[in-house]
Amino acid sequence: MKNYVLKVRYLGDKLYGFQKQANVPTVQGEIEKALSLVLRKNIRTNGAARTDRGVNALNQYLNFYFDRDLDTERLRRKLNSMLFNKWIFIKDFFKTDLLFHPRKDVKGKVYAYIISEKMETGMFLLPRIYFYNGKMNFNLLEQAMNSLKGTHDFSNFANKDRSQPLKSTICTIYDIGVIRRGGLNILYFYGNRFLYHMVRRLVYFLIKAGTGNVRKEFIENPFLDETPFTRQVLPPEPLFLIDVYYNHNIRRLNE
Repeated sequence: MKNYVLKVRYLGDKLYGFQKQANVPTVQGEIEKALSLVLRKNIRTNGAARTDRGVNALNQYLNFYFDRDLDTERLRRKLNSMLFNKWIFIKDFFKTDLLFHPRKDVKGKVYAYIISEKMETGMFLLPRIYFYNGKMNFNLLEQAMNSLKGTHDFSNFANKDRSQPLKSTICTIYDIGVIRRGGLNILYFYGNRFLYHMVRRLVYFLIKAGTGNVRKEFIENPFLDETPFTRQVLPPEPLFLIDVYYNHNIRRLNE
């Protein structure tokens, strides 16, 4: 048995999320459909991150198992000819160790969210940009970002799921920052795990903090029960899965 890895990118607003669903196009579903057609065998994949409907990815990883060697570059070109009009592109395709798993071996993920206060600057990037009102104070923004770093209980920024009372809401954020380019502010988050809708809630809180709408006590400790602006879920289209990092490099085997 051989273990194959696909490194892909996609535009999420054209699809119904990553995870396969019945009767609607998803990233995983379209890739499995194309692989099964080309390889003439029912293929099932595993993904690194279950991005929501509307969320984009620059680097997402999947794997699948197959019983013989494949010409991965030829297959990559064939798959792209089938998937490009589905807004999915296969960046890389290679064989790796049997033990590698794209979800279980994850060390961390980086997400980015594009925001701007200048409508003229970003109008051609719609819907992959979020406009906010108010002038950003980057000193306040940095203070709020620093308070979110580290290992914390992020239940303030998580869905309240009563059906899973024992699900952990403890996450570690290794880094949060902002990249300023041409009137755009790109907020990025590097963490070991992210809860459902967590990044989009964090972005809303940071916008409110940076535009002067959050009191100092909540900027310094955003994990207080009464912290404001933690429940709003921003649109998914400006959110990008930038990359996935693993506990060890994914070894590329000779093909």
